[in-house]
Amino acid sequence: MKAQIFYSALFAAALSLPAFGADDKTIGEKTSDTLKKAGEKTKEAGEVVVDKTKAAGKAVANETKKAVDAVKDAVTPDADAKRVEVTLADKRVELPKSIPAGKTAFVVKNTSSMKQNFQIRGEGVDKHFFTDVDPNESKTLNIDLKPGTYKVHVPDSNGPETTLMVK
Repeated sequence: MKAQIFYSALFAAALSLPAFGADDKTIGEKTSDTLKKAGEKTKEAGEVVVDKTKAAGKAVANETKKAVDAVKDAVTPDADAKRVEVTLADKRVELPKSIPAGKTAFVVKNTSSMKQNFQIRGEGVDKHFFTDVDPNESKTLNIDLKPGTYKVHVPDSNGPETTLMVK
């Protein structure tokens, strides 16, 4: 009796298979369709990888340009910039209280016994050296300054901020 029920269920399942596979495709055709879909997905994934690689390359190029500019700024005053002498003493900045607007080359000399940096903020500007200024060394920071009030200080120190007026 159990065998008869089993065979009846098996026969009913076999008869219902064509209803589920109504497309009447062979296994070879179904395999071909599946491989085509997999190929399309692989191509799409490859295009995404290419796009992301291009974007990463552009980002690297932009950051490299910033680094090159930082190194250039640290070494060379622009020929048409007004030169402003700056001294980094022990956690403080010494410079004129007022300067004219325009291209400015801050020539920064560190007279202290420790590495220090120089930062200027204000009027949409927030600039500092890429690397610190070593003791008894000088670097140049080129900035085009608009008229206004700027704050100058040694970052990462407890030293005071100095106000710089640009006219």
